[in-house]
Amino acid sequence: MLDTAQLRTEGVEEVLSIADACLGGLRGRSTLLIGPEEQRQLYLPLLQAAGVKNIYQEDTPIHVSELIPYVQLLISAPGPAQDRPLLTAGLVARGCLGRRTPLLIFDLSPSTPSVEELAGLLPAVCLYTPEDLRHVLSKFI
Repeated sequence: MLDTAQLRTEGVEEVLSIADACLGGLRGRSTLLIGPEEQRQLYLPLLQAAGVKNIYQEDTPIHVSELIPYVQLLISAPGPAQDRPLLTAGLVARGCLGRRTPLLIFDLSPSTPSVEELAGLLPAVCLYTPEDLRHVLSKFI
């Protein structure tokens, strides 16, 4: 079984592979990374190598609703101290007003979900929770 530490480090390539397949490629797309810098840095070189057009970075989800209209992929990789969802369905919904393209969200929290599960029920949003990712990635390992 894939544990959370593996998901956060060794699983980076696999997570981006899933995103690539879901979005029909990452080249020319835009991504938002949310979390501490040490977590975001795991993704930067691979996203750049995949040809991602814009990579937005935020420590917290405060400005997420303003950035969501410009991205197709959102990766939430919070630190271990987080004890409740930081990215609420309301913030995601505000950012998705009028959205016509899918928004793929990966919640890579080590314990408590960092994205409110209701966000996954919003139109045009596809949310992968930590449990979803463990299930998908366990089939490859």
